[in-house]
Amino acid sequence: MTLDPAITPVQRADLDAARREFPRYQIDIEPTPGRRRYVARRTQPGPGPHTLVTSDLAELRAELTPVRQPATDLARTTPND
Repeated sequence: MTLDPAITPVQRADLDAARREFPRYQIDIEPTPGRRRYVARRTQPGPGPHTLVTSDLAELRAELTPVRQPATDLARTTPND
């Protein structure tokens, strides 16, 4: 894990919260000259992107959040005959 020495306590708390929210991903900060990049790498097989790179933690969260499908009322469905 690479830590940016310029990260604020609030940014650190947000990063820690994202790590707890998405345990299937290793989320790190990669400092680059003049900016910061958040990198999420999937650590387990399954749906979702393998790797995401962005400078915005909110964007990273949005991309990792699965799209929830509305529940189907199975009592009202009919079998395919």
